[in-house]
Amino acid sequence: MSISTSGNTAIMTEDCLACKYQRRRCPAYCPFAPYFPHGHEQQLKNMHKLFGSGMVNVIKLVRTIEDPSKKDIAIRTIMVQSDMRAKDPVGGCYRIIQELQHQIECTQAELDQIYYTIAICRAQNAHRLQMQKTDDGDHCQMMNKLPLVGFETEKLANLSI
Repeated sequence: MSISTSGNTAIMTEDCLACKYQRRRCPAYCPFAPYFPHGHEQQLKNMHKLFGSGMVNVIKLVRTIEDPSKKDIAIRTIMVQSDMRAKDPVGGCYRIIQELQHQIECTQAELDQIYYTIAICRAQNAHRLQMQKTDDGDHCQMMNKLPLVGFETEKLANLSI
């Protein structure tokens, strides 16, 4: 428990799990307070097991990062990696990454097959339209070549122009 005073009132704040684990007083600017509130004991144990030395290695790593948003990402990444390593001691995050890459490759192959099928359908449709245009043109030409039905060609021959 930490006591911080502001004006005339004293505020009781509970130490974060990281400071409690190290048996230190949790400062107001503690970088781990947002990530290890009470109830996340297992995440802290996983991180300690993976990185060791009672959070010293993690603190050193976080101090080397200047950008606050990157610090946030780094701590969250460390937490995820330690949780994954606890769930899968052999593969950890690497196994999950491999599975996701395999899914991406399978999905990409399926997408390529779909694009190929679409290209075939479009080519068949274009060929069918071309054949219809050709058939329509031939039909008109054939109509011009057919003799006129019901017209007496003999009368036409007898006409003198």
